[in-house]
Amino acid sequence: MDQPITLHWQSKEAYFTAVLSPDLFGSWVLVTAGGKRDGRAGRVQHKPMPTYANGLENLNRLRKKRRSEGYTLCATGFMELDDLDPQSPASRNAETSAVLRAFRNLAIPLAQQALLLDVEEAVINAYLDGKALANNLWLLDRVRLIMAIHKALHSLFAGDPIRAQEWMRRPNPRFEQARPLELMLDSLDGLKIVRAYLEGEVDAMFCEPPAVGLPPDHACSR
Repeated sequence: MDQPITLHWQSKEAYFTAVLSPDLFGSWVLVTAGGKRDGRAGRVQHKPMPTYANGLENLNRLRKKRRSEGYTLCATGFMELDDLDPQSPASRNAETSAVLRAFRNLAIPLAQQALLLDVEEAVINAYLDGKALANNLWLLDRVRLIMAIHKALHSLFAGDPIRAQEWMRRPNPRFEQARPLELMLDSLDGLKIVRAYLEGEVDAMFCEPPAVGLPPDHACSR
């Protein structure tokens, strides 16, 4: 079924929106608008589309053009992934946005993104252009491990991406001086090790002994 599509891009200086929507006469129209972050508005354009398929072709061209201009394709809204059917396109779209956001926050370059997901760099480029993750269990397992690592780092470092980036790249005695990112890049087991360690640290952070003395059965065991 043909459905309306809304895409948002942003850069350091500007934003851009494209909406493929039905008009009052049953046809399709592509509405584009942009502006500057300092408040200056740009032009709004309405372009009739002969067919829905033609509208999709125009959106795909816009995706490539905006990315070549330095824009980042952004999610149109936040969805709780746990409430979605994991087999649904909506779930995969949400997970694609989430894992790309994690890569941006952790400053992971394209080549390493491909290694972490065990895909070709061209596949990462397709995600950046709006393609959703395939319904592939081995791929989704890697994606969810990366998202869990990103979530734990966010909790441990109070949402500070710089400190999270530094932790990922600093030798860690818990990993025999290996850098966490190196472990993650090395294998699926490395991803699991880093996730387990970080989630243990998060659990410990919320399970500190109370400041006053309490009976042992009220204390939080590590």
